Amino acid sequence: MLNTKYMMRKMTETDVDKVMIIEKESFSLPWSRDSYLGELKNQFANYLVCDDGGDIAAYGGIWVVFEEAHITNVAVAGKYHGQGIGSDLMRELEKIARTKQATRILLEVRPSNKAALGMYNKLGYVQTGVRKAYYTDNGEDALVMTRYLF
Repeated sequence: MLNTKYMMRKMTETDVDKVMIIEKESFSLPWSRDSYLGELKNQFANYLVCDDGGDIAAYGGIWVVFEEAHITNVAVAGKYHGQGIGSDLMRELEKIARTKQATRILLEVRPSNKAALGMYNKLGYVQTGVRKAYYTDNGEDALVMTRYLF
């Protein structure tokens, strides 16, 4: 169930600077500010932020193209870890996919990211493939995980 303390809303250009702080804290291969600005104009992309009274607690994005949705990224600011915000955000992204009539959602995750793997498993995602040497910073594989939206 969505935590009512936070507001999930569409990401705007004014959110990007705060998103970039979480991005750099969360990922060894962070996206650029320009990448996010471009995504906000992408007709297939939907980005959300979890707004805690003006503080961005988390963000995530999803592409929906025909029947397939792809989670592009999900990150929670360190001080908000362990509060269920990541799961709430994933559920909101799944709602977008369903609204746009996607039948499945895919994502990639590092095998070493145990917290994310645990969350995805609890949400019903299952491993459906491996992308060898997907991450260019260390050559780590990516696990492809899928959830069907029947």
